[in-house]
Amino acid sequence: MIRTIVGLVIVLALSAIVISSVSDYSVPSELIGAGLNYTEQGVDDTGSVNLVTAVVVAYRGLDTLGEVVVLFSASTAVVLILTLIPIGANPTPPSSIVAFTAGILPGAIVLFGIYVITHGHLSPGGGFPGGAVVASAFLLVMLGSNTIPGKTKFLTSIESLAGLTFGLLGFWGMLTLGQFLNNLVLPAGSPGRILSAGIIPLISLAIGAKVASELSGVFASYRKAGGEE
Repeated sequence: MIRTIVGLVIVLALSAIVISSVSDYSVPSELIGAGLNYTEQGVDDTGSVNLVTAVVVAYRGLDTLGEVVVLFSASTAVVLILTLIPIGANPTPPSSIVAFTAGILPGAIVLFGIYVITHGHLSPGGGFPGGAVVASAFLLVMLGSNTIPGKTKFLTSIESLAGLTFGLLGFWGMLTLGQFLNNLVLPAGSPGRILSAGIIPLISLAIGAKVASELSGVFASYRKAGGEE
């Protein structure tokens, strides 16, 4: 009872703070500051017609590097926990629908994920969502079988290579143009073309490979934790 009352008091106090903070907030009718600069100069600066990707990968590349580190830390923690404290249940045979789907859809899902990764500078997408799509194909294959995946050294190798590539691309910009992850170390090309936006497509590939391998490694660890003796 006391815990419930304390929790309610905390929620009400936080609600009052939030309400008082946003009571005078108004949405600007026009872009200002960095947003205006990104909109007006983004395509010329980066060659990417998808300004979201331009901001995430080029303008705020260090933030993206931090996000990749966070994802790596989280996946490593999950794998470590499942290694030290195995949990879960033995894999059960999949239903006929899941087994059939796992036999025909993974290829199409991987192809779509690659499309999302490689066209991140042209349309909504990029390394993070595309990598998650590719990892979902691995998850579908795993759910469509009651076997336990073997050793995941291949996934670990891809993850390490992708992370190394990401870092090297960043330092390439620093060494040649004095800015970490400056995408114009390669020609920007013609905006709207697949070969454009400097090294942004390469960065997206590195991020996509890292995200896909890390998430797939986590899925494999869950299955192995529940299925091994």
